[in-house]
Amino acid sequence: MELTKEILALRPYIFSISYNMLGMVEEAEDIVQDVFEKWLAAKEVQNAKAYLARIAVNQSINRLNDLRKTRENYVGMWLPEPYITLEPEPVPTLEYGILFLLERLNPNERAVFILRESFSEEYGSIADITGFSADNCRQLLHRAHEKLGRSKPLQVDPEKQRKFTEAFLIALHGQDRSELENLLCHDIELFSDGGGKRAAALKPLFGLQKVLKFLMGVTQLPETQENQFEYRPVYVNGQPAAIIFNLTTNEMDSMQYVDLEDQEITRLLFVRNPDKLKIRGKLN
Repeated sequence: MELTKEILALRPYIFSISYNMLGMVEEAEDIVQDVFEKWLAAKEVQNAKAYLARIAVNQSINRLNDLRKTRENYVGMWLPEPYITLEPEPVPTLEYGILFLLERLNPNERAVFILRESFSEEYGSIADITGFSADNCRQLLHRAHEKLGRSKPLQVDPEKQRKFTEAFLIALHGQDRSELENLLCHDIELFSDGGGKRAAALKPLFGLQKVLKFLMGVTQLPETQENQFEYRPVYVNGQPAAIIFNLTTNEMDSMQYVDLEDQEITRLLFVRNPDKLKIRGKLN
């Protein structure tokens, strides 16, 4: 089969499936490459989109199984690799907070959830892609929602996300404990990923007082006191977030993402592993 313009136009769709499944950018790009190689070797295909998506889902599930031991031996907490851009990412993708929660799902639940929630695929189409029956797909989606603790993903208002991100960073930089208490919910959660390459909390922190103690401790570090860092706005999976830029080393130090519910920050996600901190361009 040939790689026509119509087939190449499906690249963002295939990438998004793979990235949402794996939470890893380069691994997703490898799967996209493999999907197109298999397309070139295909003989007769009636539904190109479903065929390509099926390969992407199957390859992603296989890769997740291969990565299971690697992630079990990961130093500290493993967070998905953020897709960081300077502009809103046009490719349909789950917001980063949801992508983080998908680690609670098994690969089959994850595949059905992504196809339904990220791309609004009909159950018949999901069945064609996954090989499950439509009824089984409904059951898998129901179980996924139960594990995630919500009936359906909350739609995040970008302007609200930007406002709370900026307010949190200003309060943190100013060591304003009172304002942080106003912004963070009482059962706030904090997760950070250093990958053993940069300092990070090795276990999640739960509760306002524990999180505040950690945050205020970070503000007392010598490098923080010497103003070596600068906050810069970015987009992560299409939503406003921030990177912390190290002015001394001239490289990204971390990505900071706030998860919101109503008028409070419910979860803080920090990625410090340098392998996961890259500015991405638009997918063509």
